[in-house]
Amino acid sequence: MTAEDKTLVMYGDGVRDTARRMLPKLPDACFVPAGAGELRAAVKEGIAQVVLVAGMDEQLALLDDDGVLESITFYMDAGAALTAEVAAAPTARHVYELWEAAGKLGPCGRELCRRTAGELERLAAEAAGSAASPVAAQVVLVDAAGERMVGMFGRMAR
Repeated sequence: MTAEDKTLVMYGDGVRDTARRMLPKLPDACFVPAGAGELRAAVKEGIAQVVLVAGMDEQLALLDDDGVLESITFYMDAGAALTAEVAAAPTARHVYELWEAAGKLGPCGRELCRRTAGELERLAAEAAGSAASPVAAQVVLVDAAGERMVGMFGRMAR
């Protein structure tokens, strides 16, 4: 099994081409739409690394945690007023815009990626039936247009 065979790249809606540009040396077979089912299957096949390239909506779907964006805003010391605005925001896109306008998109985006990477590793450990994840996760947050990276967090394959 080659290093390429041990990497799974999951991508969010409309960002397949962006993911391909970010990781041009990997073969097409490594790229799949984002989903926990894809990750579980790949863990059973022995992958060592997962890379998620996605917007906020796909990351939030994996986290499945109400209030996570408010929690991130508070945790990153963005202030009570912005935290309250985020809590009242109707969509993740609106939160993205609030973070960007407040100059907090970078740190809040990285924290979202950190939490998403942790969840991917937790899901991988669960799929492997072990306490520790056999997979290193990297997460890239892309802008609202799905064209450029605005945040990233991850570990290298073990």
